[in-house]
Amino acid sequence: MDDDYDNIPNSPAIRYYNMLDDDFIGHDKHTECSQFYSISVKDMDAYKLCMSFIGNLENYDKLNFSIKHNVYKCHYLNLWAYDRLSKIQGIDKTTMMSSLLKHWGKYEYKDECSGGDFVYYNTNNADYIKTKRIYDYALNYDKFQLLYKQNNNIPCTKKQDEYIRKILSLIQEVRTECEGTQSFKHYCVAWANIQKIYSKDELLNLECKSVEEEDPPREDFDGPKGWQGEEPADYNNYCKGQNIKEKLQKNLFPVYLFRKMDPHQFTGLGSMARNLLRTKGINGINSQEELTHELLENPYDSNAHPDLTETYIGYQAI
Repeated sequence: MDDDYDNIPNSPAIRYYNMLDDDFIGHDKHTECSQFYSISVKDMDAYKLCMSFIGNLENYDKLNFSIKHNVYKCHYLNLWAYDRLSKIQGIDKTTMMSSLLKHWGKYEYKDECSGGDFVYYNTNNADYIKTKRIYDYALNYDKFQLLYKQNNNIPCTKKQDEYIRKILSLIQEVRTECEGTQSFKHYCVAWANIQKIYSKDELLNLECKSVEEEDPPREDFDGPKGWQGEEPADYNNYCKGQNIKEKLQKNLFPVYLFRKMDPHQFTGLGSMARNLLRTKGINGINSQEELTHELLENPYDSNAHPDLTETYIGYQAI
């Protein structure tokens, strides 16, 4: 099984984890994190994790995934903390974990959200991987279901198709082990928890109706440059209250990508452009500017629209 199959660029799960990296970074907490500070930019990951970690603990009540998923935000905070810690090189991870847990015990929400899962994952990495993938599937489900199940004229990329097939295979494996038994393994609990958000039938019946024949170029697969590394909160705030001209001037969603490149190249945008041209091309979408305006007119905002009544790039659900 490909260890990287669930790394889907711009998926909701990745965007939410990036939010935990940056939204509440504790800029005034240098003293608490000074032991991890390095003069080398290459060795700053531990320091940045410490600062983000403390910021998230201080602002736990403000961590916002969505109405559906906020009930499990403590699980996501633990998963994020271990995910980031496990990727840091050149430090003693046990020492850093001990330091982070000391901070965890100092904050207001320590009784509501403990670091017990964080400790467990450090000694049960295989369980951690399964648990994270199941909880992340819950974060990703609405977007994939809306794009590729309800609207089956939109093809999946090969990467997305691989993700859906392999995550469903994992869930079937977990079901076989966990259902009908009283198991306290974290991935068994995760499977039970996400069924409180979505029905079992919904979770097990997601599929790609069609798959693109070839993967798009790497740059296009990641989306327009303005999206790469972009945080959900910043993107949502940017979208609100600004007209198209201001958006283009700020270069957060560079229109030159549409002018210089065929919009069919883009994974999400290509499909949306094809649909727009089929339905509206005869009636007046005769230029790149008009097509760009159509695609930008109603940008996706996962927090503002938790029920996902519209898709990721201005697509109105039917």
